[in-house]
Amino acid sequence: MNAPVSIRQKVKLFGVEYNLAEHCNLSCYHCDHASPLMARKFASLADYERDIRAFSEAVHVEEFRLVGGEPLLHPQLLDFMRIARDAGIGDKIKIYTNGMLLHTMPDEFWALTDVLWVSTYPGVRRRMSDEAIAAKCDEHGTQLDLRPTITEFNRSFINSPVEDEGLVRRIFSQCKMANEYSCFAIYEGMFFRCSVAPFAQERLRMAGIEFPGPEVDGIRIHGNPRLGEEIDARVRSKEPLKACTHCLGSSGPMVPHRQVNRQGRTEWLEEDNRADIEFARRNVRRQALERHVPPVAMRAARKGRRILDYLTS
Repeated sequence: MNAPVSIRQKVKLFGVEYNLAEHCNLSCYHCDHASPLMARKFASLADYERDIRAFSEAVHVEEFRLVGGEPLLHPQLLDFMRIARDAGIGDKIKIYTNGMLLHTMPDEFWALTDVLWVSTYPGVRRRMSDEAIAAKCDEHGTQLDLRPTITEFNRSFINSPVEDEGLVRRIFSQCKMANEYSCFAIYEGMFFRCSVAPFAQERLRMAGIEFPGPEVDGIRIHGNPRLGEEIDARVRSKEPLKACTHCLGSSGPMVPHRQVNRQGRTEWLEEDNRADIEFARRNVRRQALERHVPPVAMRAARKGRRILDYLTS
């Protein structure tokens, strides 16, 4: 699903996202966009239109995703959606939201939304009920993806560098964000293989760590006659991004979901992640094994290990 193919001289991707707000109305620990740590910042409508019209000359996507932070915070949200529809960048417009502001959305929002992804978190109450959201989607022919309650987040982007180049490559090869979920992104005139990469420099700066700007991992969209070729090559590449040196992808440990306050954000930026890196080292071995061993054999091996651990304890 993630592999690009050429149609009418355009590269076709399953999805690409555009971040409308870097901040959020929630403060989820280890949000992979680091929204609780980021300053309040909205996307520019003029830059957005320029970016997606240039991008759509070389690439077509099945899903054009408007994300955040929390995209419903943007006061010009409907303008962004109208431009996406007019530009024809994708077959579907998909909104990712925590749903806390859905009760404020006018009918045009629902009519412009092809797919609505609503994330649910423990202890977070929406003013609009699940039933009301579903009814509104039915009314406007919007596909609803109401997610089960998310109780854990993957610890992905970290303060400590992954200094083992071989491990960086193994983590990248197993990363679902880069290789399975089509989490490609457009940000400030550039295309990124991974939606975490555009924010790596700012995220690490807040932790007192120097890191190159986003252009180190981005492909320039404007004035680039080889845009389609470069994107095609990048999404097929086996080479990790520079941002991958501070990322555990989908191989890091799971951490319980919680909302963080100012003290929690400070502690997040001060974390020593060396133990998480060692967890990822073990986990990528297991993930690679699971890709090549039949599930029945894998279950038998796990059972055998449990019996051996019991007998030798």
